[in-house]
Amino acid sequence: MNKIIDVDAHLHEPVDWVAHVDKGLAEALGPPATFLEVADSVFGIGNPAVRQLPERQQPGSRYETILPGFQRHLKMTDDRQAAFQSQASEDPYCSAAARIKHCDDKGIDVQFLNPSFLVGPIVQAARTKQHHLMPKIRRCWNTWAMDLVQGHTSRLIPVTQIDLTDIAGSIVEMTRMRQRGSRAFAIPESPVTLERSKPGKSLTHPDFDPLWAAAIDLGMAAFAHVGFGRERINFGWANNGSDNLDTYSLLNQVVAPQIAPQLLLSAMVFDGLFERFPKLTVVIEEVGITWLPHLLAVLDHGVGRSSHQELNDGEFRPDFAGAAYKLPLKPSEYLRRQVRVTPLVVNEPLRPVLDLAPEMLCFSSDYPHVEGTAEAQSICDGQLGDLSSAEREAFYGGIGDMIGL
Repeated sequence: MNKIIDVDAHLHEPVDWVAHVDKGLAEALGPPATFLEVADSVFGIGNPAVRQLPERQQPGSRYETILPGFQRHLKMTDDRQAAFQSQASEDPYCSAAARIKHCDDKGIDVQFLNPSFLVGPIVQAARTKQHHLMPKIRRCWNTWAMDLVQGHTSRLIPVTQIDLTDIAGSIVEMTRMRQRGSRAFAIPESPVTLERSKPGKSLTHPDFDPLWAAAIDLGMAAFAHVGFGRERINFGWANNGSDNLDTYSLLNQVVAPQIAPQLLLSAMVFDGLFERFPKLTVVIEEVGITWLPHLLAVLDHGVGRSSHQELNDGEFRPDFAGAAYKLPLKPSEYLRRQVRVTPLVVNEPLRPVLDLAPEMLCFSSDYPHVEGTAEAQSICDGQLGDLSSAEREAFYGGIGDMIGL
């Protein structure tokens, strides 16, 4: 078998990680926050519309808007964060040598590494209204992660964090990180907010074309990871006559995450991004796979490119797009050619989605997150027994072929 590539694993940054790279930035941010100290800002409901709900639904704190099971999840995540990098030299969560040993033990050749606690200093900067520090924080993480894996970049590959409000600066940072060994960069799942008073800008806007061209030239894939900027659902779902916000919290945390990648990919197809950049690779991470067959079917149907003769009753019916869709390929053909999606290995089986879109799924562990697993390969192996060797290789390492890894 070719390489086994884990496209979604994570580093667990210690609480003091910023100071290891930029002491001035650390001083500007103030004492570093633990994950639980900022988690309510990330996962709690901070929507100002809460104040418009009946008194009985008013939460005492943002933590009261997080469901009990997820509160436990956050606590378990916090427990896995080391306080000091100096004490984590043998911790596979944030030590390159220990992570390489873990990968050897599990038969993994390459891991792409996303951040886990980058959100800490970002929340701190937002709380103190130091928004100008955001690009510096992302660059700091890039440097910290590359320094950590130095000498192991053929196997441990940090995912470059960029600031899409500055396209030219993002390309410069991608280039710097590619020179150090990165092969992927993070993109949000929703339009980019440039000014709070104006609508966001779609990632398919021609203004972003230099970014996609640079990605291809550099041999880097675009990774859209859950939580790194996603669509929000209508807050009216919270106004349900209840005495709490549990239903809205469930919709927001469980159902809504599958909406954003569908909007993102649909826009990339319809706006011709994949037609303009046929060598661009996009990976959708940590939102599961069960939504994928629906997207493939509904897009082809929406432009009149689906072919199910057994459903034909002889009557003419216009499709939604009509003459508005002028691209040469079916939407599903663009997606199958250029998009890969990672399963949540311990949450959902690979079948039947793997049978419906075998070329689109790729291997991931989400290790060492609470919802991830160190046993991802064995769990997947048990579901791949009847696949050909070529199909197995495409699942485990096909992303490498797409970007020349």
